[in-house]
Amino acid sequence: MSINKIKAFVTAVEYGSLTKAAEQLDYTQPSISHMISSLEMDYGFSLLIRGKNGVKPTENGKALLPIMHEILKGSQLLNEMVNDINGLDSGKIQIGAYTSVCVHWMPTVLNLFNTKYPKIEVQLYEGNSQEIKLWLESGKIDFAIGTTQIDEHPHFIPLMQDRMLAILPKDHRLATCDSIPLKAFSEEPCIMPYEDSHHDVQFIFKQAKITPHIAYQIRGDEAIIAMVKKGLGISLLSELLIKEHLPELCAKPIEGNYVRTLGILTTSTVNNLSPSTKKFIPFLQDWVQENY
Repeated sequence: MSINKIKAFVTAVEYGSLTKAAEQLDYTQPSISHMISSLEMDYGFSLLIRGKNGVKPTENGKALLPIMHEILKGSQLLNEMVNDINGLDSGKIQIGAYTSVCVHWMPTVLNLFNTKYPKIEVQLYEGNSQEIKLWLESGKIDFAIGTTQIDEHPHFIPLMQDRMLAILPKDHRLATCDSIPLKAFSEEPCIMPYEDSHHDVQFIFKQAKITPHIAYQIRGDEAIIAMVKKGLGISLLSELLIKEHLPELCAKPIEGNYVRTLGILTTSTVNNLSPSTKKFIPFLQDWVQENY
């Protein structure tokens, strides 16, 4: 079994391009193509569909992807364990995180972590609730920084509570209220995220049995905030996500004082994670405790 062949295939699928896979792995494009073709010969069936607009996995390729991710993680874990035993702090971590975390936490955290552990490479993937769930299940990431609802995820390490706030144009008629009743979202035009983008928002309305009056449904957080600023409706987002925009809009607590709990999601216990990951998680915990 060739780890390099498997890595070539997985990277080509991830980027949808043989050329981009070659750039990532520091090979030539023909070398990547040859390695994948060789893997297909070894297995006896096609793994990639090659087209003018890039590449994508065949059905057989899709079926093998989760196993290949595990093989690559196992190889990486073996190398890290050997280095750890020899007293070397090196390795690679793949992290998935919400936009709010990527924007407000990770630039500072990664800079500090890289200073302390310069030989540990960190790959950061920005995604929504659904994407992070899929990345965890497929093995694409080692862990995620996101949220979970009660009893939804067995391996969840809480980091902090983040208030959910109603956001309104500064001149909105509700802007003088101390808190916003949830029923206002069924009466006022709302700018809402898609269900796969913000499970926390959907959870609040489902729990309160409120159906928002949706005027616009938007996937991007920044677009939602921009539309609220322009007076096109109200919305419900987390405090961490909107805090840099507070001078330009009105943010109010909502009835029930809902919060989301940000934390670390893994597919196994911390003891089973790689040495690099076991260094990063307490580093992040300490940073959050100091700054929030």
